[in-house]
Amino acid sequence: MSMRLGGLISGADTETLISAMLELERVRIYRQEERQSQIEAKQRAWQQVRSALEAIQSKLDQLRLPTLFRSRKVELSDASVATVTADAGAAQTSYTLQVVKLAQSHMITTQKNEAYKSADQQLGWAGTLKVGTDPAALKEITVEASDTLSSLAAKINAADSGVLAHVVMVEEDKFRLVLTAAKSGEANQIRLDALAAEPPEGESYGNLLEDVLGLTGPGRLELSRAQDAEIVLNGEHYTSSDNTFDNILPGIRITAKKPNGDDVVSMIVSSDTDKIVQVVKDWVSSVNSLQDLLNRLSAYDVEKKTGGALTGESLVRSIQYHIRQSFSAKVAGMPESLNMLSHIGVSSGAYGTADYGRIVVDEQKLREALQRDPEGVARLFGLNEDAVTDEDGNVVEPARKGIAVQMTEYIRSLFDVDSGGIEVREKTLRQQIERIRDTIERIEMQLEQREKVLRLQFVRMEEAMARLQSQGNYFAMMILGGAQQRS
Repeated sequence: MSMRLGGLISGADTETLISAMLELERVRIYRQEERQSQIEAKQRAWQQVRSALEAIQSKLDQLRLPTLFRSRKVELSDASVATVTADAGAAQTSYTLQVVKLAQSHMITTQKNEAYKSADQQLGWAGTLKVGTDPAALKEITVEASDTLSSLAAKINAADSGVLAHVVMVEEDKFRLVLTAAKSGEANQIRLDALAAEPPEGESYGNLLEDVLGLTGPGRLELSRAQDAEIVLNGEHYTSSDNTFDNILPGIRITAKKPNGDDVVSMIVSSDTDKIVQVVKDWVSSVNSLQDLLNRLSAYDVEKKTGGALTGESLVRSIQYHIRQSFSAKVAGMPESLNMLSHIGVSSGAYGTADYGRIVVDEQKLREALQRDPEGVARLFGLNEDAVTDEDGNVVEPARKGIAVQMTEYIRSLFDVDSGGIEVREKTLRQQIERIRDTIERIEMQLEQREKVLRLQFVRMEEAMARLQSQGNYFAMMILGGAQQRS
């Protein structure tokens, strides 16, 4: 470890001198850090642009597909009676609906007064029984004399027979076994069969299910009978084991919720125009958000003479142009009355209005277009026909692309791993930051070496001055001693 003399001989503040000299050379690092900060600001800006473009793309993914424009909604005059959903493309018409009864699961227990005093009281009987809902697949349960209501319920549940068992307390010191069919419907009745039973010592033989558990015979209590749901649709009766009817009308699913007796509920299936309009408005909003972001990031403050992180970037202007161009482009292959977004109420804001420079949606015009020709509006967005070529590769018919397809392809091109404008810029910025970090690390190492050299030089200077001072003192003593001898 080198000793720091700290200017003891020369009187100079060597630490301050060294720090000042190193600080002058550290300016190189500060310049690199400032450049890195600027590049990182650009990097964050492009990440913001990427996120904004991805938000647009997520909306375009819906607009490109005809499914959106075939969306259906169902209106019921009494929504408490049933829940009805319709798939895209389901027939648009009206129906009458009645819910006669709901599906029920079969549930049984015993109505005997001599219920067990505890869920863990031993049955005292041994034997075998069968349980299930499918007569051809009943599961066999072995009952031990040491079994309790709780352990028997666990055995039944573990058998996976389609019957669930649990123990309930009907009143203080009275517990009973309750069996419930796992599935509702008439076909899922609980079926039981006692194969054999061995009574406790001193008792006569009997039936394990009837005499001990009370689940068959006169002691049985049916808490809920197995029942199918029943509805009347346009005068026709239909049944279902689970309250759901999805095979009556193509693309329509009805779930019964409560019986409504003789009352008739009207059910109307129509185009879900509200959903389509909202998707279009969300898309336009995301486009406007992108343009606002690009304007902010590329703006230049004349007074402060400072620009945004992306000021002067040609790619910003290119993105702005291509996005705006979509709202004035014509789609080849579409009729003249429906080949531009303005024909469905989507256009640039008029000059002199608060919406100038932004995209606006005339909702009434859009709804009218959707009512008039929903498939045509779907093609305006999602038309996707490749170019037709002859045997020599010459283009016979050019490609036909809807607005959503065009914009999607453009955004994807920006993200292309090899040639995408944003992808290339982000990669370049990452490389620049890595190079700057390497440069800063190299300069830091140089400064460490420089500090060592400076300290060594100051140490040697102090040592040299110490030797000179020692020699001066020696000569002074010699001169002083000679003078004293002469005197």
